[in-house]
Amino acid sequence: MNDMQQIQVSRTVEAPVERVFALIADPDRHPDLDGSGTLRASRTHTVITEVGDVLIMDLHADDIGHHQSQSVVTTYVRDRALGWSPGPVGRDPFGYTFTFALEPDGDDQTLVTLTYDWSAVTDGQLLATMPRVSREELIRTLDRLVAAL
Repeated sequence: MNDMQQIQVSRTVEAPVERVFALIADPDRHPDLDGSGTLRASRTHTVITEVGDVLIMDLHADDIGHHQSQSVVTTYVRDRALGWSPGPVGRDPFGYTFTFALEPDGDDQTLVTLTYDWSAVTDGQLLATMPRVSREELIRTLDRLVAAL
């Protein structure tokens, strides 16, 4: 994998790792965290508890309008890491992932690293549109995470 297939941003937040994980594991809060501005609402309403969980979200993107997405949880390590891979509802994910890695930094701080990785995308048309989320939008996601905490 090279830098052309992933973007990674990090920030230390003033909250214990358990609190940060609980926020990220709640799909109803994902629109509050989304720095890209595409997530509108969760249809899932249940907390993520394991790899394989499925999240359904309402989105809006300028190039495709209003639509729904289905994300499959690809990484789940309680209080340490949580990630998912979006795709069309009822179909396989596209191959890109969003993963939050959490590392305690004392009792009341957490180093949060958000990685957007599209190295597994195989569809040429989709690959030509990557990255669909910018570094600035990922940084905004961390800004919004801080505000939500």
